[in-house]
Amino acid sequence: MMLLALHIVAIGSVVGVTAYIAYYLGKKDGLDSAEKEQGKNGNIKVSAGFEKK
Repeated sequence: MMLLALHIVAIGSVVGVTAYIAYYLGKKDGLDSAEKEQGKNGNIKVSAGFEKK
């Protein structure tokens, strides 16, 4: 019974660490994509300014 409990805790820990790493990498990628979108929008605003003149 003790061995079963140890396995459950170990598997839970592995799943938790894996989920944390995946969340961290996804969050980082999300921030990068937000910055890329912001850069695209800035380029659109600049080109729109040239079209108005």
